[in-house]
Amino acid sequence: MNLILNGASGCGKGSMAGFLVRDFGLVHISTGDLFREQIAKKTPLGQKVESYVSTGKWVPDEVTIEVLMDRIKQPDCAKGVILDGFPRTLNQAQALDKVLKIDLVIAIDVTDEIVQTRLGGRYMCRQCGTIHAARWDKIDKCKKCGGELYQRDDDKAEFIQKRLENFKKNNGEILNFYRAQNKLFVVHDKLENTPADTYALVKDVVAKL
Repeated sequence: MNLILNGASGCGKGSMAGFLVRDFGLVHISTGDLFREQIAKKTPLGQKVESYVSTGKWVPDEVTIEVLMDRIKQPDCAKGVILDGFPRTLNQAQALDKVLKIDLVIAIDVTDEIVQTRLGGRYMCRQCGTIHAARWDKIDKCKKCGGELYQRDDDKAEFIQKRLENFKKNNGEILNFYRAQNKLFVVHDKLENTPADTYALVKDVVAKL
C-alpha cells in the first residue's frame, strides 16, 4: 500500500505520517528529511538542494526525483510507503506514476492562517531533526533525545508567505491529476484540532484499502 500526504507546510503531514506508520507498518519518506540528510552529508546533490532551500525556493523537479527514487529503490520500501511532501508539481506526479503504484492521496486542507500559526510556532531538534509544535508540546528541549530546539529559517515569517504562494501555484493540478484517477481523499483541518483529531478522519479510509 502506497500513500501520498498532500498539503501545505504546517498542515500536519508529519504527525499524520507518524500515526499511519504506527497503525499500518508503512515506511515514511519525507522529501524534506531526505533533503536535510543530503545537506548534512555535504554531498554535491545536497549542495544543490541547499542553494534552493536556503532562499525559500522549491527544489527543481529533476533534483527532487533523483533524491526520492534513490530512496524508494531500497528494500524496506517494498512493503509500502507514505510519501510526505512529494509530488509538488504535475511533472513529479506523472514521473512518480511511472515507477510506483499509488493507492490513495490524502490531502490535508488548511487555511493560510493555520499554516502561519503552526509554522511560526514550530521548532526542530538540532541533534536528531525531530520537529515539535510549540502550540501542543510546550517544551524547550527535544522530547525524543533532549537536544536543543531551534526555528528553521524557512519557518520564519518572511519565508512562510512565499512558500504558501509556491504551493498553491502547483497544487491544484496535482489534486486534479489524482482526482481523475479516483485516488483523492480531502480532509478539512481546523486550528483547534489536535493531530489525533485529524487522523481520526483518515484512519478508516486507509483501513479499507
